[in-house]
Amino acid sequence: MVMVDGGRRYLEVNRPARLLFRLSLDEMRTHVIDDFTPTHMTRVMEQAWRELLDTGSTSGHRQMAGPDGSRLDIVCYELAHVRPNVHLIAFAPAGWPEDELEAIPHNGAALQASLTPRELELMAFAADGLDGPELARELALSPATVNTHLKHIYAKLEVSNRAGAVAEAMRLGLVD
Repeated sequence: MVMVDGGRRYLEVNRPARLLFRLSLDEMRTHVIDDFTPTHMTRVMEQAWRELLDTGSTSGHRQMAGPDGSRLDIVCYELAHVRPNVHLIAFAPAGWPEDELEAIPHNGAALQASLTPRELELMAFAADGLDGPELARELALSPATVNTHLKHIYAKLEVSNRAGAVAEAMRLGLVD
């Protein structure tokens, strides 16, 4: 799963995607989607990007190029504007059997158990797009308490900001 800005530059890249690209987060942030799009797929990517911005979401089969020039067929789902000017792209190698994906160890249950009920509630509202002051009002908390909860959530989910926390919580099934 990755998050990109309006210029298609990588902002956040989860660990499985970084492993696939064999690049660190800092290295990924120096790239744009186009850098990993095979030349013959440029028109398809441009069309998918326009559709994403026009309709708010898109999905389909694509092909990506690794930094070493390798090719990988993927299935992806893109969601526009999860935050202002931030777009979420979830993808997996095409053709993986569903039962194989389910067999991958998943730490979501452990993370859900480690997030407090209040942190889970806060993440649900954050996933709905509420900002800091709105979270404080909705949960009847001070802004400072909301910030403290967010810092704890970031540490537990191993992310550095709210967009990353929402994306990771969605990936783990902690929020809808």
